[in-house]
Amino acid sequence: MKYKPEYTKEEIDEMVNWFTSHTFEKEMDMGHGVYVRDVEQAIEPLMHMAKTQYENRNYSGAIHFLSLIRDELVKQNKVTGEK
Repeated sequence: MKYKPEYTKEEIDEMVNWFTSHTFEKEMDMGHGVYVRDVEQAIEPLMHMAKTQYENRNYSGAIHFLSLIRDELVKQNKVTGEK
């Protein structure tokens, strides 16, 4: 997803639903020096923040990072199934 300064509740709900309905590998190298050792542990606080702060533009970078994690999981074939 391309970076944007604001997100709608529907966009956040779709993203959170995607993460809660899929399983994925534990670790992922996102490139550019970003290595996620425990994806589940990384996305939990990001999802909470996205659900509670999506209207606050100050959090748009962190919400965008959540979307980048999802995009990389799919791109790297690290999605292992659906819950």
